[in-house]
Amino acid sequence: MSKTKKVTKKELNKIAKLSKLSLSEAELKTHTKDMNNILDYMDLLNEIDTSNVEELVNVHDTHSVLREDVTEESIPKEKVIENSPKSKGDYIEIPLVVKKDSQ
Repeated sequence: MSKTKKVTKKELNKIAKLSKLSLSEAELKTHTKDMNNILDYMDLLNEIDTSNVEELVNVHDTHSVLREDVTEESIPKEKVIENSPKSKGDYIEIPLVVKKDSQ
C-alpha cells in the first residue's frame, strides 16, 4: 500500500469550490488526509487477487418474484379512442392539469 499523497490540499480546495463548499484550513487538512486514506485503502483492495472469485450480482440468495416481461398485442387505437370520455380525431382530450402563469 503506497502512502503517497494522491490528493493535495490545493486539489481538495478546488473540488470544494466547484461543490460550492467553504472549508476552513483545518477542515481542508482533515479532509485531505481522509481522502488520501480512502484512496490508499482502495489501492490495498486492488492488490487482492480476485481472479478465482465468481462474480456476485446480489449478496442475498434471492430470485426475482416478478413475472417474465413478455410483449403482447396492444388494444387497437380506435378502441382506446372509442372508450375515452372525450376525443378529437386521433387524440384523447383530457382536462388541463398544469396551468400557465397567463391562465
